[in-house]
Amino acid sequence: MQKTTFLLLIAFFAASAPVRAVTFDPSVRYSVTLINARMTEWNNKSKTVGFSNTASTNGKTDPATIATWDYVPGVVAKGILETWYYYQDQLFAEPWFEGLSVWAASNYTKVPVNGGSLDDLNCAKVFFRLYDGAKVGGKYADDAKADNWLTALNSAAMGLTAHDAQYSISSEDDVANGGWFHKSNYENQMWCDGAYMGPALLAQLLAYKHETDNDGNDATTINCPLGWDEVMEQFTSSWYPLWDSEKQLLWHAYSTDKSSGYAGDWLYADGQLPIGGGYHSAEYWSRANGWYIMSLVDVLEAMEQVGKKGDADYTLLLGFLRDLANGLVARQDAASGCWFQLLQYDDTKCATSADDTGSSSTTNGGKQCNYLESSGSCLIVGALLKAIRLGYLDSTVYREKAKKGFEGIVTNFVQGAAGNYTISASCESAGVGNGRNGSAAYYLIGKDVGINDKTEGKAFGPFLMAAVEYERAYMPLVPDAPESDCQCLSVTLIPNE
Repeated sequence: MQKTTFLLLIAFFAASAPVRAVTFDPSVRYSVTLINARMTEWNNKSKTVGFSNTASTNGKTDPATIATWDYVPGVVAKGILETWYYYQDQLFAEPWFEGLSVWAASNYTKVPVNGGSLDDLNCAKVFFRLYDGAKVGGKYADDAKADNWLTALNSAAMGLTAHDAQYSISSEDDVANGGWFHKSNYENQMWCDGAYMGPALLAQLLAYKHETDNDGNDATTINCPLGWDEVMEQFTSSWYPLWDSEKQLLWHAYSTDKSSGYAGDWLYADGQLPIGGGYHSAEYWSRANGWYIMSLVDVLEAMEQVGKKGDADYTLLLGFLRDLANGLVARQDAASGCWFQLLQYDDTKCATSADDTGSSSTTNGGKQCNYLESSGSCLIVGALLKAIRLGYLDSTVYREKAKKGFEGIVTNFVQGAAGNYTISASCESAGVGNGRNGSAAYYLIGKDVGINDKTEGKAFGPFLMAAVEYERAYMPLVPDAPESDCQCLSVTLIPNE
């Protein structure tokens, strides 16, 4: 055999070899492993980007393209920082914080003070943990950076205030009135996603500005004109139009005006809503429901921090959380422990290029069936585990389901070799309006609804949030020795294979 032919055969078999699936190992801290494998290289849709990690001991180098300031890098950064916050006393976590600080230093002035996009405002959540690390007395204390991170949090408060003033629904329907547009160009539309991006951020700002230092003095100075009434208004404006009490799931989005331009192209499941004010999209998308349940957990946590536990608003949101958790665990796939892209179907639901999606072309080929989806599964599991930890959900009912969910996420979506793991099967993007009709066919084969197997950020960030909650529950930090004050872990950083 000629040498050229031999080399071509090697290349062929290497390219066609299946990606190695991971068998769940209860001794592996997957949050740590995935950050060290992918911090410098993950996908924002089709673009490969990353964060700096030059100080790492695992041999990773800085990415060729540093992530910009937008929704997807913000989600990944938050996942990394939530993991850092839990492991902050461990030496292996230091490069994560340092790398994110480098990224944030170039972007803290980009928080949109004029509002217009709840997605972009959501990125500001990274500055809570960055400020935690940089404020006086901390291991990473840095007065100048702390001031910058506080500036960014105040910019987020300004942005939400401007968004409330300019991009709120004006409707005769009392339920919808005052609800925030998801973005300025989605007039009179509310999306499930927006609950996590907007009012959850507001609740955390309101809780954070009341934090005190060791002397009982205010530790932060956040000027936020909006209050808890606005937080609740956003949840009641979205929950009641979107909640399907029969299915116990949330529709992805709604509009108050069927002929509003963008909304006129939507597919409506049952026409006018019972509340008499709008029209909703036709499907229950897993990631949208995942964002919403995560938002409820985060807001309840913020309400507890300011002494609102048990009041009427807290009780109302706790009821929303428990209803949605009930509906979601009822749709958990029994075999895998994960959730499908479209929650009300299994994999026998399919779409082809002949189906109307409202998109001009398809991205998933000629046919795509419903599939187990990673980002939605991660959000749901992360929210369930955090809600159990904080006492919002009954552990005897949900603990095993959440545990099976995380183990299923690793088994079904984490691929590759140790040190170079990837996350697969993430829906790259999905929305409603602007020509997208919100049908089952759209969510399976629409123009922008591709399946990304390259650790897409909307799966990576939520994976880390779920993983660190799993590790809190099942792999708590323990001292190396009984007499040690340091809860230090011996974690081997596995180099690229």
